[in-house]
Amino acid sequence: MINFVKSGDTLTLAAPYDVLSGGGFKVGNVFGVAANDTLSGADVTCEVEGVYDLAKDASVFAQGDLAYWDDTAKKVTSTVGSNLLIGAVEVAAATGVAVVRVNLFGVPGFSGQANGIRVAHMKYDFSVDGGASCTPASSDTIPINAVVTDAVVNSIAAVTASGSATVSIGTVAGSSAASVLAATAKATLSANAVVVATSEATPFKMSAAGKLCIAVASGPLTAGVIEAWVTYYLASA
Repeated sequence: MINFVKSGDTLTLAAPYDVLSGGGFKVGNVFGVAANDTLSGADVTCEVEGVYDLAKDASVFAQGDLAYWDDTAKKVTSTVGSNLLIGAVEVAAATGVAVVRVNLFGVPGFSGQANGIRVAHMKYDFSVDGGASCTPASSDTIPINAVVTDAVVNSIAAVTASGSATVSIGTVAGSSAASVLAATAKATLSANAVVVATSEATPFKMSAAGKLCIAVASGPLTAGVIEAWVTYYLASA
């Protein structure tokens, strides 16, 4: 094609501030890793795709967590807010670790959806998570000041238990253990059942960041796979 310019994995942008080779920077909704030391205002070639070790804040990252760019601190963070979504973490990183390995998503970026809708996801799998109350291995964190408006639950595999078990869904912090789904009998969570959770009628605001979790009463469970999608908006404070 005569109008083809280049593949797009590298871009040339005007540095918004002084940046060192291998340092990250943001221009609008584009995040890149500088190929060389560059002064503010000068053009710099940057990589917008690939896997890079980038400076991080005190955030704790698990493998697969989403990574955001804090353009004030000039570091990768787990805090959503108005920060730019840049990729996903390849290698877990604890609080004291200075860098985190991130697989960049490329451009355009996603500026934290400051005023838009977001969805947190949780998947409980008996074969992985066991039959008691728990925070499933696959569970997103809903941030502080998130206003949760509704949720949908799908029991992919039927929930069973030796007793008359009930399942609730909430968060480990910031709300109650049944804020997303009130105690629901195992019979309701049959194979491929879709349940509209109670938060649709009773929206709530997170007082702290918290992962989605399940609470089991009159259990334990003996089988089941449950997915939940929780819709929320992030308030300014």
